[in-house]
Amino acid sequence: MMEELSLHILDIVENSINAKATRVDIDVDIDKKENLITIRVTDNGKGMDSKTLENVRNPFFTTRTTRKVGLGVSFLDEIAELTGGELNIESKLGLGTTVQLKLPLDHPDRPPLGDIISTLITILLTNPQVWIIYRETRNGKAWEFNSKDVEGLLEDYAWLGKIKEVLYNSYKEFTGGELI
Repeated sequence: MMEELSLHILDIVENSINAKATRVDIDVDIDKKENLITIRVTDNGKGMDSKTLENVRNPFFTTRTTRKVGLGVSFLDEIAELTGGELNIESKLGLGTTVQLKLPLDHPDRPPLGDIISTLITILLTNPQVWIIYRETRNGKAWEFNSKDVEGLLEDYAWLGKIKEVLYNSYKEFTGGELI
């Protein structure tokens, strides 16, 4: 199992990109008052038919031809079950998919959010053509990253370090350095 939620987000986004998504919205809501972290990834990919949606939680089901197992969603399902959280997946053929994970913040088996900035940089570098919007809310305070803001800059690797530095500093200021 992946040890950080940010790696699960990366896996879901990779699924979205494999489903021909051109836009992926990632929303993370951390609410200490409600003791809840909610992660929602929504894409405009090809979506899933009812049979695929019915089987998507099965670790021995995949639509990929390069391997015979699809563990990403089943790992999320396991985390939800282990922590008393919930995993919901909605999809409409031709319109896209939404994966939503809700977990109690204080559960000892809840993985940490992890290094979300490295996850965003990885997505940007491997799929610069996909529009990524990341929004995080912590107790009503919001932070957003929109890949359109750095479009074209990623082709020049000299900018990459600067983009990463700005994102890390901005995110650290937003979180106050607090790890979730």
